Amino acid sequence: MRYRILGLAAVAVMLLAAAAAASLEPEAQERGRVHQHLAYRGDEGCGCGGSALCSHLPLIVIDTGGQRIPGALAEGMDRFGQAVYTASEDGLPVITAQVAVIDNAGANNHLTDPPALEAAADFRIRGNSSRRFPKLPYLLDLKDGEGNNLDYPMMGMDAHHEWALHGPILDKSLIRNYMWYNISGEIMEYAPNVRFCELVLNGRHQGLYLMVETITNGDGCRLPLRLDTKNAEATGYLLRVDRPTETELESIRDVYTFAERDGQIAQDIAIRYPGRGRLTEALKKSIELDVSAFEKAIFSYDYNTGQYGYWNWVDVDSFVDYFLINEFTKNSDAGGYSTYLYKEVGGKFKLCVWDFNNVCDNFREEVQEPENFLMVKRFWYFMMLKDEAFVERLLARYGELRRGVLSEAYLMNYIDETLDWLGPAIDRNNDRWGDEMENWEGLMPPERNIHSHREGVEQLREWLCERGGWLDENIHALRQYAHPSRNKKFSH
Repeated sequence: MRYRILGLAAVAVMLLAAAAAASLEPEAQERGRVHQHLAYRGDEGCGCGGSALCSHLPLIVIDTGGQRIPGALAEGMDRFGQAVYTASEDGLPVITAQVAVIDNAGANNHLTDPPALEAAADFRIRGNSSRRFPKLPYLLDLKDGEGNNLDYPMMGMDAHHEWALHGPILDKSLIRNYMWYNISGEIMEYAPNVRFCELVLNGRHQGLYLMVETITNGDGCRLPLRLDTKNAEATGYLLRVDRPTETELESIRDVYTFAERDGQIAQDIAIRYPGRGRLTEALKKSIELDVSAFEKAIFSYDYNTGQYGYWNWVDVDSFVDYFLINEFTKNSDAGGYSTYLYKEVGGKFKLCVWDFNNVCDNFREEVQEPENFLMVKRFWYFMMLKDEAFVERLLARYGELRRGVLSEAYLMNYIDETLDWLGPAIDRNNDRWGDEMENWEGLMPPERNIHSHREGVEQLREWLCERGGWLDENIHALRQYAHPSRNKKFSH
């Protein structure tokens, strides 16, 4: 708690946090950012007469018709040492399930209410390590009566057919993903939209879930990536940097770039958009050359010169914001795994955040102390930090965000308001998952594990205060990474 002293010393600054944060909200709202906990609570005076399930949150009701849900962990590993997943009884990666969405905006929701949507959906278990958890995550791909993609404005989010259902269980605070997707949406040009809901699967209540936009092309808040299969220069695209595998639903090794050839990274780069049906060999080659040109620039001796500088290929503000969000939260996957890179037509490379389940010392494999830097060794940032101009932009932006949405006052208030709004939904989640919350130990080593929602909230609050204090005191040490004495061998 030693770093909280610094925060208390800056109390005058923190009192300005709410006003500073509020000034950012209109821009976020223009991008479709809605903070669900500020929107509505529902009709607390509901006269349902003791309904078995009465929630101010939307209800997602899924019926698999007795089919086995594919995507669970199977025995064995692939040739890359990664997990293998189960298929359906027909040998397929998905099943067709029936989905109902009950969303009486501004009023409570009951299983007997008329649904806002009834549709079929391709359905499977999703995630990486989260497939090992007792509360499973799922993927929904909505379909119409003819099996075509069905775009639907899920809980007020922009219409699309593909949605991720995240069930917080490793995160016993329940709010990491909701909180940090939304805060990222205030900071960056794009971050996935999210809504809390309650899931009923095959007639059984599954507690609190988070409906999340998947990162893909689409109107509104999804990425505006224009496609022209005949002209590579008129096509936007989306890439995912992740661990090598051959068991995912899509091929993962699409782009073989300079950094791979040069041994700079071991991760694979997959093309997530355009999809398989529209990805021509010409487009694939064009994307590969595009990424290689950027990487050859960033890893060259001329990485910080006007003609060859990395900024000719990347949106520097996007890379600055992505660095600070993931550094502040110590997101262990960021910049290495589950890393999304996109490029609009005529634009530069931008980054998109994904998956905050492991942040703030909730990383499964090891402790993430509030001290020290995390992102400085990520492969692209390793070189960018050698540029003094980039470091100074990081420092200036950090100061701006600490006076706003990354201030201690803003973060603590965000936690309190979200939990207060969730209210009885937390109690219902505890009724369903209380034994697992108490006994299941997903973190290693076991002594790190927290055994209740209350303890999870306390840990999150304390860690964020400690982290902010340490960064306030040490963020300027990033200048060392750009010092000539450290980088002489990279200088031209």
